[in-house]
Amino acid sequence: MKILLSVGLTLIALLVLCLIFIYSGWYNVSANEQENGIMKWVLNTTKDRSIESRLKGITVPDLNNLSMINEGFKHYNEMCVSCHGAPGLEETEVSVGLNPTAPYLVKVAKEIDPKELFWITKNGIKMTGMPAWGKTHSDEKIWDIVAFVKKLPDMTFEEYQKMESPSGTMEDDEKHPDENEPQTHSHSVEEHHH
Repeated sequence: MKILLSVGLTLIALLVLCLIFIYSGWYNVSANEQENGIMKWVLNTTKDRSIESRLKGITVPDLNNLSMINEGFKHYNEMCVSCHGAPGLEETEVSVGLNPTAPYLVKVAKEIDPKELFWITKNGIKMTGMPAWGKTHSDEKIWDIVAFVKKLPDMTFEEYQKMESPSGTMEDDEKHPDENEPQTHSHSVEEHHH
């Protein structure tokens, strides 16, 4: 009986401490404040374990399919570049203000499991600024985005710009326009995303 009473009093004391923490305003929710110490560990570990536990049953399609990569580029360039960057574009006004910062996919996409990229893109992550694109995009379109993201680390700024042109695709990277033909203007990433 004494043990149950001790456990009950301990739980009540912890609940009271949590309520004091919540209502005191002590914790600064400003995006200007970086997390550190125990709070950073709690948030990152919770996020990592949550994602990891939900990857079972996801089947990865062939991510080398050029039509998927080209379609994925269109979506990435429209929805993702302002936070996650592109070759030659590491920071934008949006990405600088995010906390936690969005990963610069040009550098880290190779190390991320395609299943994890798919799950995060589809479901988003609460309180990070990462939206759940599965609410507006089919699984097929999300896999297209993943296929493109996995190619980002090997892409140059020039290749990315070329894909931005109206006729640009990953397939035509090897073609060189005739110098006498009129050139279409290729907008830079910076022009699209202020």
